[in-house]
Amino acid sequence: MSFTPVPQAGGRGPALLLDHCAALTRVEDARPPAFLRLEQAVGGELARMLVVALASGRGARVQLAA
Repeated sequence: MSFTPVPQAGGRGPALLLDHCAALTRVEDARPPAFLRLEQAVGGELARMLVVALASGRGARVQLAA
């Protein structure tokens, strides 16, 4: 017994799947990037410090807390 789907003649399956994939990758979000929103909210220097602290490894966070 085979569980592999068999394309039907005249079916929309592959075209519909491609349409859905294209819709997922389409960029329609008009919001600015997260860093720019953070920079506007707290200022440039603090935004950079927060991003660096979040992007650093665990050891760097422990050193900052000490």
